[in-house]
Amino acid sequence: MSNENMTAILKYATISDKKILLVSKLVKWKNIQEAFDILENIPKKAAKILIKVIKSAVSNAVNNGKQKASSLYIDKIEVSKWPKIKRIRFTSRSRISHYEKYRSFIKVVLNTK
Repeated sequence: MSNENMTAILKYATISDKKILLVSKLVKWKNIQEAFDILENIPKKAAKILIKVIKSAVSNAVNNGKQKASSLYIDKIEVSKWPKIKRIRFTSRSRISHYEKYRSFIKVVLNTK
C-alpha cells in the first residue's frame, strides 16, 4: 500500500471555525471507526458536518487511492476562517440591527497506518 494522504475539503460551511475546532480536537489522530463512534454521540451541528467530510475523505481513499477503510486514520483536520456574510435585521421604530454569519473551510486529511 502506498502512504499517500487522501483529503476532502468542505468550502463555505455555514458554521464558525471555533465551533468546528472544539469537535475536531476530539477525533484527531483517531481511527475512522473510533471517530464515527465519537461524532455520532456528540449533539452538535459541527459533529454532523465533520461526519460528512470524513465520509467523503474515506470514499476518496477507497475509490481513488485503492486503500482499505479499516487501515485509515485521521491525520489532520484543518479549519480556517473565511469571509463573513453581513446581514441586517429590521427592528422597531425604523431601526436596523447588523449581524454577521460566520463561514469556514474544513479540510480532512487521512493517512494509512
